[in-house]
Amino acid sequence: MQKETKNQCIGTSKPRQLDYFNLYLQLPTSELIWEIGGAVHLSPDEINYLINPRRLRGSDFLMRWAQGRWSEEIVIRALNQTERFGVIPYGPSTVAPEDPEELELFFQKMDVINQEGKRPDLLLYEKATYDWARKEVEHRLGSVEKLAETPSSVLEGVISKATAAIEVENSLWVTEKMPGFGKPFSRYKRGKNKGRLKPAGIVPTIIVKQEDMPRLQQWEAHFGIPLYVVHIFYDRGYFIKFSDVLSMLESGELRMEAQRYTNPDGTAATPKSIVKVPYILCNEFGTVSGQTLHPKTFVDKNGKVMTYVTFSGGDIQLSPDVFETWGTRYESND
Repeated sequence: MQKETKNQCIGTSKPRQLDYFNLYLQLPTSELIWEIGGAVHLSPDEINYLINPRRLRGSDFLMRWAQGRWSEEIVIRALNQTERFGVIPYGPSTVAPEDPEELELFFQKMDVINQEGKRPDLLLYEKATYDWARKEVEHRLGSVEKLAETPSSVLEGVISKATAAIEVENSLWVTEKMPGFGKPFSRYKRGKNKGRLKPAGIVPTIIVKQEDMPRLQQWEAHFGIPLYVVHIFYDRGYFIKFSDVLSMLESGELRMEAQRYTNPDGTAATPKSIVKVPYILCNEFGTVSGQTLHPKTFVDKNGKVMTYVTFSGGDIQLSPDVFETWGTRYESND
């Protein structure tokens, strides 16, 4: 079991060509609410017209993309406001345009960068090093945001000085209203989950896709920088060290499960294997307050008006876990 899991996580095959636009905007089918879901009388051509592949963005995808941007922005803001930390955008989603049509063109231009593999979203530095790194990137590239569009080899010396790398995930849930939140866990007594944690209901989880694991492992091994996954919900966030997720998979404490995804053009993506880490196995990143729901609209080229809601504003009150975890690394490097 341990050997099988390890082989699943570590890949040595050559990078395959990916559709990065769909990769970044794919939505778990369980979170998808199609506007035409009840229109069973429509013909395939009429459905294709409504969905308008690659151009018409369903409200669900627009909302999910906007929420992802919001998650990264408040994480950046929260860490940069401290006296201890500073973060620089590194992954493409952090600096990608918000306009749906510009977004597709952006990912088409990112093909060269994406051949490196999967980049973490953010690089975290100790404050003094952050000030140096930011000035160095601005001097050489013109702006910090340009790093996401620049091959890592160009600024490898700056990247390698990071204390940690952060992969930001997000979910459309209010944690405190989830049925199992705050309730005690038990253990499964039989079946394929025997011995694993059993929540009292739906709970917050940090999700990592199996397809991302070997690429993140390769990046982490190349730079020697520990990677953390931060998962932001509407009202709070959690984080965990990436290597701890792999260790729990190898030990059997966690297991892979299948989740269906849908592409922005309405086509079903191949089911993906993911791991869900219950929040009680993670560290608390912080609590979110002051955020609001902001209505937005988008008119597609066929004239259809779509409405959707985005998260706006707000701040994260960072948990002591953040300072204890990354502060320990600083002290060990002194």
